[in-house]
Amino acid sequence: MIATALVAVAAALPLAGTTVHLDAGHNGANGAHPAQINRQVPAGTGGYRKACDTTGTQTGDGRLTESRLTLDIARRLQRRLERLGARVVMTRTSDDGVGPCVNARAAIGNRAHADLALSIHADGGPVDGRGFHVIAPLAARVVRPAIVAPSLRFARQLRARLDGIGLRRCTYIGGGAGLVQRSDLGGLNLSRVPKAFVELANMRNAADARLLGRTRDRDRIALGLARAVARTLVRGAPPSRGGAAQKR
Repeated sequence: MIATALVAVAAALPLAGTTVHLDAGHNGANGAHPAQINRQVPAGTGGYRKACDTTGTQTGDGRLTESRLTLDIARRLQRRLERLGARVVMTRTSDDGVGPCVNARAAIGNRAHADLALSIHADGGPVDGRGFHVIAPLAARVVRPAIVAPSLRFARQLRARLDGIGLRRCTYIGGGAGLVQRSDLGGLNLSRVPKAFVELANMRNAADARLLGRTRDRDRIALGLARAVARTLVRGAPPSRGGAAQKR
């Protein structure tokens, strides 16, 4: 009976015992504090530094900012993951603050010993370009090289699940692959836990902007992201087990 009950709990809460860090990009008051967000902070090994943060982008009509969108998606995703049993750590829970800086964002996931971390963004690309793309870290500037391979596996799951909900792959970055690896993003470079970065759509494109503005499509995006997290964590041991998680 006990074994049956444990199986039932595992089925109902497949992410029980896992920690996920959700990093909603930018913040609503960044634009009002240029000195603070433009200051240089550590962003990788070898003395690599870059600006603390940026203001993010917005739709062409200015009605929807990236910071507000990413927080909304992060909250929807948080609810889904918590229903699956995960502990969710949020970088921010409001859209009226400044930062945190990219190095502080990475530190949040590191301190939480997250099994996965996800930075949620939307792009400000050419107005005729559409679609999502996922970014995974490159070994060249990553403080913990052991997370490069599991981060790439997570990024591939994100791409597959966003494909699965019908989102278009980016038409202007990555040659239609929907996935690139970069060494210039401090939030990825400084992570000690498996982490990926997603640009959900191009906010400067009118069709993508309409999609991002619809509640049903934001729910659909959160569903795709939740499926990617669950697939990554449930199939075998969570990626960071045997790495950062052993240092708890």
